[in-house]
Amino acid sequence: MFSLFLAVVILPQESVLDVGIALTMDNRKVVHNARIVMEHGRIKAIGRQADIPLPPGVVHYSYPNSLAFPGGVDLHSHVQTGGWEDINDMVMPNNPELRVLDTVRPWNELYQTAAAAGVTTVNAIPGSGTNISGAGSLVKVKKTEVVAEVVLRDPGSVKVAQGYNPERSSDLGGTRMGMWWMLRWWLHEAEKVALADNLDERPDVSSIAGIAQGKWPFLVHTAGARDTYGTIRMFQLEAKVPVVVSHASFHGYMAGEAIAATKAALNIGPRNFDFSFNAASRFQGLVHAFEMSGNENISVQTDAPVVPQEEFLYQATLAERLGCSTWMALESINVRPAKQILADHRIGRLLPGLDADIVVKAGQPLDPRTPVQLVLVDGEVVYDLHEGQLY
Repeated sequence: MFSLFLAVVILPQESVLDVGIALTMDNRKVVHNARIVMEHGRIKAIGRQADIPLPPGVVHYSYPNSLAFPGGVDLHSHVQTGGWEDINDMVMPNNPELRVLDTVRPWNELYQTAAAAGVTTVNAIPGSGTNISGAGSLVKVKKTEVVAEVVLRDPGSVKVAQGYNPERSSDLGGTRMGMWWMLRWWLHEAEKVALADNLDERPDVSSIAGIAQGKWPFLVHTAGARDTYGTIRMFQLEAKVPVVVSHASFHGYMAGEAIAATKAALNIGPRNFDFSFNAASRFQGLVHAFEMSGNENISVQTDAPVVPQEEFLYQATLAERLGCSTWMALESINVRPAKQILADHRIGRLLPGLDADIVVKAGQPLDPRTPVQLVLVDGEVVYDLHEGQLY
């Protein structure tokens, strides 16, 4: 008689990461000879190695000459399918009932490359061809094919577009006045549903009613000084709802001082500069221009695939190269976008209790000459340079 015994291997629930320097991105605190203890996907402790004993029997990652920092959070991305087959938001001028969640392919090739470049969270959103194109989904970039395992929040935001892209020639959306009238109508409708708290009975507006309740923000495609400030006036100052101004490109910075007075959330990109063919004829970095006008609440984005998803960190590199301060550039890729998308209680910093989304790099985050060595999402390895360099 033979007996069959099954050996069950119980993996340790704790893991430890040791690095030369950890940028916590919490009030610009830097920890030297840092140790980060992780448990059940969250950060349990962070501090100097001399102050935190190495627990026995844990998975131990050691990079004594490297830097660790929170994973990149890109608020404006369209590569959730890994290619085509996204939703068709070109139906009506306003489509708040649509969502991208059903199109998310969690570990698609474009996300794999993004992970290798230090991107750990993406706000997957619909396009910009209509005024309201639907709800986006805030997703983690991690090794799984199960959609529920990557969703950090759904909706992550609701996509609105103003300026250029959504202008339509055959209906009320053919003019800015018509577009703004329609958007205000939806804002009022959402406010009524939010106050009645009957979101389940109104699935057509539940996504934007949730914004009126402060659960997630609008993310608004807009460009130019007039439309950038017009977006802030309509959504933030008049409707008083959470809003992230995305793009603010071309000459949006010319309204920089007025925008700074509102403390608006600016999500700059994919274009990071303006070249004006005028008497000044200057090459102007956009993040630098907004910063010099007094704006502090700034993140960068790729609008992937306009800029490849894996070049997200490089967007901040370019912003610094074009004049913005180093800390502004560093904060634009993690802590700032996490706060703007109302998810900083989970992501964007290295703090006890937050998700263990961590990037280890051979050099400082903005240096494109040094490779990403290790990326953890929820404490799990999604990229290891030793297994083959992807980016």
